[in-house]
Amino acid sequence: MDITERQREILMAIINEFMESPDEVGSLSLLEKYDLGVSSATIRNEMARLMEMGLLRKSHISSGRYPTDQALRMYVSNILGSCSLNPLITIEIRQGIFRDRFSKESVLNSILKILSEETESIVFVVMDQLPRYWGLSNLFKYEELRDWEKVQRIVNILEDSAFLNKLMERYSSTGVSLVIGEESGIKDLGECTMMFTTLPFWDTDSSHIGLIGSKRMDYAKNIPALREVQSSMHNAMKGWS
Repeated sequence: MDITERQREILMAIINEFMESPDEVGSLSLLEKYDLGVSSATIRNEMARLMEMGLLRKSHISSGRYPTDQALRMYVSNILGSCSLNPLITIEIRQGIFRDRFSKESVLNSILKILSEETESIVFVVMDQLPRYWGLSNLFKYEELRDWEKVQRIVNILEDSAFLNKLMERYSSTGVSLVIGEESGIKDLGECTMMFTTLPFWDTDSSHIGLIGSKRMDYAKNIPALREVQSSMHNAMKGWS
């Protein structure tokens, strides 16, 4: 998609604001907080163009804008090359997996608890068609997810292993797979992102580990966290019988 440098700066500023709050962002707010070097009228014009490109949208009750799922996917693509995990989190993941590596139940609990704390999302593992998850309360840290119907829908998905496996199979790719917002086509997941990858685990190669949380989640931390769990499990399993 052809996008000018000015449009990219405005879009990234709006995404940065969106990551802090789900409220729509107006041109005056951007003018006050960011050194964009243009007038409020120019920002509004560029926001209108970004809407035409499908990168911004607005509600009927506000003059502000917020990023579309397409814009968030562009944002994630832009940060993937530079995102890395805090070394302290890396050590915690590696030590937790190594410490509990000879007990299937212990290592599973360790992974679920460490990841849910670090990613502020629900962490799930699907192994032998059995789903496990941890961190449901993390959803309530995001105001757009403080809705019992949305939470119930998410829990229903997590507890339906056949549906969850079908969803992951549909969107599976190499590395960490992402399903952002309405890409899932599932009611009440429009405000969520789901990411997942394979998980080496004893005698099965069909296990998956993933996250479900707000689409305002910290992608730069969560993606490498999943990668680290996958890598650490692979290393810890070397020599297992």
